[in-house]
Amino acid sequence: MSFIALLALIGLGVGFAAALVTGGTPSGILSGIRGVRINHWPVLVLGAVLSLAVGLDTNMLAGRFALGISLALLLAGCLLNRHIAGATIAAIGMAANLGVLLVNGYVPVSEGAVVAAGIIDYDGIDRVLLGAARRWSDDATIAAWLGGAIPLAPLRDVITLGDLVTAAGLANVGFRLMWPGARELQRLAAVSHSDFDDYDEASVVLRPAGQRTTLEHPPLIGSTAAATPAAPAPVAAPSEPSPVPIPNEPAWASRVEPAPWPAPAPWPHEPQAEEPISNQVEEYDRVSGDEPTESHDPQLFGA
Repeated sequence: MSFIALLALIGLGVGFAAALVTGGTPSGILSGIRGVRINHWPVLVLGAVLSLAVGLDTNMLAGRFALGISLALLLAGCLLNRHIAGATIAAIGMAANLGVLLVNGYVPVSEGAVVAAGIIDYDGIDRVLLGAARRWSDDATIAAWLGGAIPLAPLRDVITLGDLVTAAGLANVGFRLMWPGARELQRLAAVSHSDFDDYDEASVVLRPAGQRTTLEHPPLIGSTAAATPAAPAPVAAPSEPSPVPIPNEPAWASRVEPAPWPAPAPWPHEPQAEEPISNQVEEYDRVSGDEPTESHDPQLFGA
């Protein structure tokens, strides 16, 4: 746990330094941290408290239960806050530690890793006191590589693969908590007032508010004068019926009168068998209005 806390602090420090270098201010960074939304934060607090209590208890059974519950709470808290960058990575590491604890009932520790970390040599391995939830790995251990198999000589400590992944995720969380504050300040500073000078007021169309559709105005509040009755609206004269038939009425039910037009001159009627040719010629002259000419000679028609 000391290694995990150390890497988390390193991530916070690196992120804070990067934010200052890129133009951020301490007040802006802290305001950005306060704006981060943390869901169900009591779950994370309770899990962290239980993980600290594991190292204080020497009871093997109680330590296992406390470690398992703390890892489950921390895993749930990371999944509930996966919107924060790095929380998902930390959840993967906690899931690895919880998995090896569930399959073995304890966290296995490699003797070779303890010696490589410089904690003690092989002759004094029996004098090493492990934590409440840890045991030496043996041939019956399942997934021993997920246990305490990574030595840290500078810290004289042995960590698990899950601890390494969790520390990387928390370092990323600490870095991202510091970094967005400076980035937001830069983004706001990039917006200059000259961008608003190009605002075209002529492109804005102002529309009047909705007007009342009647000539009657509402009476004033508290006035005693009687309201003047509204003048009746003018009524248009009834229009003549349209010659176009109504859609609901059949076309044969309405008769449309044709427009007046000069009647054409009547054609001469067909000659009857008993009517002489001379009468036909006279009838044609009367209709056409022409004077008799030589072409009207009855002899031409064979009379």
